[in-house]
Amino acid sequence: MKMPRKRVIVLTVLLLALAAALTQAIFHPFGRKQAPQAEGEIQLDIHHPDAVIDSEALSRLPRDLLKVPLLHDVLTQDFVDYYESNPTRLSAEGALRRLAFEHQLDFRDELLRRVFDEPAHVLLWRSPDGRLGYWVMSIRRNGLAKLLQAFASVATSDAQLSQVAKLSNDVPVYALKLAVGHTLLFASKDDRLVVLSAPGVLLDAKGGVLSDRGDAVATLLTSGNDDAARAYGLQASGDAPNGHRLIVSANYLSFGYQTFFPGIEALRFDFNGTNGTGTNGTGANWQTAALIDPARLPQQWNSAALWRALPANPAACASLPADWNAATALLGKIDTADAAPDAKAALTAALSGPAAVCWYAKSTLVAPVFIASVKNADAASMTALKATLGKTFGDVIGAYEARAAQRGDANGTSGSSSTADAYRRLPVTTTDRSADVTLWQRPVSARAGTALASKASFASQLSADRYFPVTLALAHGYLIFSPDARLVDDTLAVLDKRYPALADTLAPQRLSRTVLTLTPASAAALVEREAAAALPADQEAIFRNAARTHLNPKLRALAHYPSLSLSLPASLPGSTAWVPVDWQFERSSANPATDADPTVATPDAPGVQNPQGGQPTQATQGD
Repeated sequence: MKMPRKRVIVLTVLLLALAAALTQAIFHPFGRKQAPQAEGEIQLDIHHPDAVIDSEALSRLPRDLLKVPLLHDVLTQDFVDYYESNPTRLSAEGALRRLAFEHQLDFRDELLRRVFDEPAHVLLWRSPDGRLGYWVMSIRRNGLAKLLQAFASVATSDAQLSQVAKLSNDVPVYALKLAVGHTLLFASKDDRLVVLSAPGVLLDAKGGVLSDRGDAVATLLTSGNDDAARAYGLQASGDAPNGHRLIVSANYLSFGYQTFFPGIEALRFDFNGTNGTGTNGTGANWQTAALIDPARLPQQWNSAALWRALPANPAACASLPADWNAATALLGKIDTADAAPDAKAALTAALSGPAAVCWYAKSTLVAPVFIASVKNADAASMTALKATLGKTFGDVIGAYEARAAQRGDANGTSGSSSTADAYRRLPVTTTDRSADVTLWQRPVSARAGTALASKASFASQLSADRYFPVTLALAHGYLIFSPDARLVDDTLAVLDKRYPALADTLAPQRLSRTVLTLTPASAAALVEREAAAALPADQEAIFRNAARTHLNPKLRALAHYPSLSLSLPASLPGSTAWVPVDWQFERSSANPATDADPTVATPDAPGVQNPQGGQPTQATQGD
């Protein structure tokens, strides 16, 4: 399934500033304007939210994020002001003011402001659009107690406020209608208040309280605790957290692709609420931790070999402790793979260790390069593996080409007969560059492709003006794949010692345990170019001008930072536990354009200076 270019840009921005973007997505439960909710129960696991926020004061969270120098330079004042001007918050405040005025309740504006300055505990779940759209917020009422108690007397006579249910011990649940299809629920007891983002979080289609969720809300009203802390291996948050604690599940961050890194359960960001400078090089009081389940790590998470094979200066690279048995099982779900069971067995036996995925400024967001290590094997086993890879590549890769030659013509289609009969595709080209290097390549037409069709010898057979030269390589003990052949060629150049390796820019003592690395200059170039491509001047003039005015200067500020890496401790725990994550700025690296084979294009991009300063270098755009 193809992802819209604009959505891909958002995903990459998340990767470029993980802590910031993650927190921006979840820091405030009133997030963005929600689409009208369907009637009935909303599907979610009340005991295991996708994200959790514990905050000493939600209103201070955005400003505390800006205490990270990098985020301070990249984010704008709008990020801080967003919380105060959010439409849902303003609607809720306006509704409460109207109720207080029309029903002559004892109410002062500062009471509402105090709500967002009180300790809060927020549970969040993903909505169908992929964002954290469903939430339950628990706070101490304090000054609102008298006002909320007065609501009981007006709920029967107001069109915007009504009582819709009761929890155990006859605790009433009220609905506050903000707009068509947008209603908040809330319940209070003693000095506690619980607010829910939509009726379906608590009620079924008939308006009845869902038993497990009713019990969870009742517990929040009684003790302020729930199962979220236990689900993430933490102690209960209590009523007065010091600073902020943000937790987000790896399943949510990976958009459901956690099969490729099953041992990572969640990420946690802690702010200690005190002044000072951290010791991790970021100059901030934020600390990061990862919830690791070693029993689900299929092998030792050592990424050193991958960093030695990948080209230097990536926009972003991540190492994934892949479970190859589970990952290769996906072949069984592909109808065109006639020999899926045999391919699964062969690939599971051949692949080992973690995998890595990298984006480079010379390519696009939709065309990263993937790499994994292949186990040592004898000549017969390697020959069999090549046959399996070629067959699987021919079966899986490709799309319908209306102009492609029919099977049996001079440009016949490679792959299974059932696949070829279903739709026409361009042929797979197999190249043996040496005894240890074999490549398979198939052109696939696509408007977002990395190469121009007009420059291809097979242009007349392509169905679009651009195409992806999708390439798979088995070389020197590695399996390399990318929709952009240039990235595969660059990786092969690293293995042939003709191009600088990513490992050359990482600290040697942390090479094996580095799991994520970012090059801000390359990342900024990639995002700037992709934003321009997603906002054509003749169709999106207003948004393009806004991006040029507001986004590009921030990207150039980001580009002046040196490479940043994330690493885990040297040894992992024996059971599921949180482990500290270390963020480090790496030493400066030379420009690959001057150190590598001149026939290999530089990954830098126009208009962006490298971290050392100097003149910007020109990018090589795919053609």
